[in-house]
Amino acid sequence: MNTIFILFDTLRRDHIGCYGNDWIQTPNLDALAQKSVVFENAYLGSYPCMPARRDTWTGNFEFPWRGWGPLEPTDPDIAKIVTQNGHTSMIISDHYHMWERGSGNYFFNFSGAEYIRGQENDLWVTDPDIPVEYPGDPERMARHALRAGSFARYRRNTAHFRVEEDYFAPQVFRKASEWVERNRNQKDFFLLLEVFDPHEPFDPPYPYDEMYNPGYTGDRFIWPTYGKSDLYTPEELKEIRALYAGEVSMVDHWLGELLDKVKRLNLMEDTMIILTTDHGHLFGEHGMIGKPWSDLGDSNMYQELAHIPLIIYHPKGAAGRRVPFLVQPVDLFATILDGFNISVPLGTHGVSLLPYVLNAENGEPIRKTAVYGRYGEAMNITDGEWTLFLWSSGDQNQPLYWYSSLPPQFGDVRVEDDYDGKRYTARVTRGTMTNALYCIREDPQQEHNLYSARPDVVERLKSDLREFLTSIHAPQEQFTRLGL
Repeated sequence: MNTIFILFDTLRRDHIGCYGNDWIQTPNLDALAQKSVVFENAYLGSYPCMPARRDTWTGNFEFPWRGWGPLEPTDPDIAKIVTQNGHTSMIISDHYHMWERGSGNYFFNFSGAEYIRGQENDLWVTDPDIPVEYPGDPERMARHALRAGSFARYRRNTAHFRVEEDYFAPQVFRKASEWVERNRNQKDFFLLLEVFDPHEPFDPPYPYDEMYNPGYTGDRFIWPTYGKSDLYTPEELKEIRALYAGEVSMVDHWLGELLDKVKRLNLMEDTMIILTTDHGHLFGEHGMIGKPWSDLGDSNMYQELAHIPLIIYHPKGAAGRRVPFLVQPVDLFATILDGFNISVPLGTHGVSLLPYVLNAENGEPIRKTAVYGRYGEAMNITDGEWTLFLWSSGDQNQPLYWYSSLPPQFGDVRVEDDYDGKRYTARVTRGTMTNALYCIREDPQQEHNLYSARPDVVERLKSDLREFLTSIHAPQEQFTRLGL
C-alpha cells in the first residue's frame, strides 16, 4: 500500500466545504472527503509550524520539553523508519523552514528530496535591482517581516512569476504528479508533500485574487502584521480573508490535479492519502490576526487555531464516515507505520487511526482529551465539550527547561549557559495572560469565559491534564510551573 501524506500549512478547518464552509470553493477537497474518513475532532499538538512537524515525524509531543528546533539525534524519525524497512520515500516541499538554520534536518532520511525555492523568507534571490512594490501601507505590512527584510526578499524571490503555474503550490503539486508517474511501479512508496500555502503571504494569482472580494480597490495587506486586528479597517480585514480564501481555492485546484494523476495511473486502489494541516489562523476573531503570541495581545489557542482538518482516504476505508473522537497529529506517525505494517516504537505517544478508517463502526475513543500548546506558554486541554487554557501560576514563568542537544535557534526563547548534557534553563517572557474556560459545544466562538463560574469543570480538566502529563513522562517542572 502506497502512502501520500499532504501537509498544508495554515489551512483553517472552517474554510473547507466538507467542514461546513459555504462560500469558499474547495471541490477537490470535498470530493476526496466523500471517499474518505473525515475526523471531526482533530486538534493540533505542538505549535506552531516546526513543533507540529516534530510531533508528526516522531509520534511524540514536543511542547512540554522544547519548542522550535531540528529533529534530535535520538528521535524515531518516520522517514528513517520507513526507508530502513525497504520503502522508497520522497519529500517535495516549498516549506523553507525545513532547511533553514535551527530546524533544517527533517528531510535527511528520505530516499529523495525536492525543494521549491523562494517561499516567504527564503534566503534565495539577492539581486538588488529588482524593484520592491508594496500593495499596501508598508507601516501596516507585517512589521516583523519589514524589519527583517523579509517582504523585500519575498518580492525578489517571486519577481519572475508570470502565470499561475509559477506559484508555489502549483509547483509542489506538479512536481508531485511527475514523481508519482515516474515512480508508480515502486512497491509501497511514501510520498510526503509539504505545501506552505495557504500560509501568508496571501498572494494568489488571478483569478483567485479577485474571487472572493471582487471590485476591491483599497490596500492589499498580503502579509498582515500579527497582533491586534484593529490595525486594519473592516474592509481591509475582509480583503485579507478574501486573499486567504483565494489561496485555499488555489491549493484545492492543484490538489485536484494530483488526485487526477493518481486516478489515471490506477493507483487509487493501492494508495492511502492523508491530508491535514499544522494549525489555523486568526482573521479578526477575538480581536486578533495571525498567530499572535501573548506580548502582542491574546495568544490563547482558540478553535480557529487549534481545531484542524484531517481526512484519510483508504481504498478499503469506510467512505464518507465522520469520526467524532479526539485525535492529534502525533497519531499520524503510528498511522503511517501501521499502513506499511511496521511496528510502532515503544514509548510512542500517538496511536494508529487505521482502525477508525477500516472498521465498519467508529469503535472506542483512543483518548478522552486532546492537549496542545506552545513551549513556555499555556497548556490547553479539551474534552470535545470544554476547553481550558491554563497559564503559568507565577509571574516569572518558572521553572522552565529546554531539553535539546542544541540551544534554541529561533524565536523568543532565551537560555542560560548551564547546559548539563540534557537541558538548559530557559526564559520565556510572556505578556499578562489569564486562565480561561469555554464550553465550546454551546459557545463555539469562545466568547464567554467560565473559568470562575465552573470550578468543577476546571478541576476535572486539571486532573485530566495531570494524568496526560504523567502518561507521557513530561518534565516535573511543568507541573510546578502550571500549579498542577
